[in-house]
This record gives sequence, C-alpha cells and structure tokens, in this order.
Amino acid sequence: MKMQISFYCLLLTCIFLSASAYSENRYVTERMRITLRSGPDVSYKVLGLVGSGESVDLIEESQKWSRVETDDGKMGWVMTRFLTTDIPKSDLLEKLQKEHERLKDKTKSYANENEKLKTENKDIKKELSKKVIELKKLTNSYENLNKGCQKYKELKTKHSKISDEMKDQQKELIQLKQEKAVLESYQLFWGFGMALGVLAAGFFIGKSSQKKRSSRLY
Repeated sequence: MKMQISFYCLLLTCIFLSASAYSENRYVTERMRITLRSGPDVSYKVLGLVGSGESVDLIEESQKWSRVETDDGKMGWVMTRFLTTDIPKSDLLEKLQKEHERLKDKTKSYANENEKLKTENKDIKKELSKKVIELKKLTNSYENLNKGCQKYKELKTKHSKISDEMKDQQKELIQLKQEKAVLESYQLFWGFGMALGVLAAGFFIGKSSQKKRSSRLY
C-alpha cells in the first residue's frame, strides 16, 4: 500500500514537473493591461503590468490563473481568461499599419533615391556626351597634328634631299671652277707660247729677208 502511494506521489510529481517545464507563448488580449502577481490570487503582491499584445511564456496553466514569464524575465501569475494563443487583432492590425507605413516610407525613400539616380544618370549622360565631343575634337586635332607631322617629315626629307643635292652641286661647281682655272691657265700658257712662237718666227723671217737683201746689194 505504501509502495502504491509512493508510486502515485512520484507520478504526480513527474506530471507537475513536466507541466512546469513545458512552455508556450501566450498574448494578453485586446486593449488592456493586466497585473502580474506573485501568486494565483488577487490578494498576492503586484509585480508589474503586462500590456495588450505583449508575449509571455506559459509555464503553468489552470482554469483561473496561469504562471508566466515576461520578456524581461519576471515570473508571476496572471488571470488565464486574459491570455490568448493568437496575437490580438487590434495589435496585429496596428503592427500591420506600422509596417505598412514603414514600407510606404521606404517606398518613398526608394522613389526619391530613384529620382536622384535618374537625375544623376542624366547628368552623367550629359557629361558623357561632352566627353565624347571633346574626344572627337582631340581625335581630329591629333589626326591633323599627325598629318602635319607627316608633312613636316616629308618636307624635312625633301629639304635634306635638296640640301644634299645642293652640296653635291656646290662640290661640282667648285670642281668646275678649279678645272676652268686650270684650263684657263693652260690656254694662257699656250697662247703666250704661240705668241712667242709667232714673234720668233717673224723675227727669223725678218732676219732672213735682210740677209737676202744684203746679198743682192753686193
């Protein structure tokens, strides 16, 4: 008999411990604040208040009172009829409205950011168009400069060629002048020689004529 009583006591203890260890979420019902007490009766000390929509962990539940733990770690008892397994519709609606407003603000922020990006994109396109025009101008300037450089190279080549030709012509002219001077000196020498020859021949002819005349007189 004692063993049976001990077994039943042990069984009840296990059931109580398992019920105490088991925890579920509960929410305070619509638009109110309930008292959190130190025991399962209105005569117990008030430990705090739990507002509508706040979540508590259910530790022990009975028909009238339930033992709970709040989000800030307080343990106490509240009336079971003020607890519900679902989030109160008014609080849910308020949360949804707040979320809706947050999403609206976020959407406006995204829209404003999108407008800013559009404006920046337009500015970037304008700046890009300016850069393209500048690049075309620079390209044309470079091509003209390159053409000018090519012409300069061609002119330089022609100038070098003409300079070389002029140098060669100057050398030829100097050589011709030297040859002319030599030729003129030869011509002068031969002319002088011929003049001397003519004078000598005239002299000898005159002498021979005088001798002939002299012989005729005698």
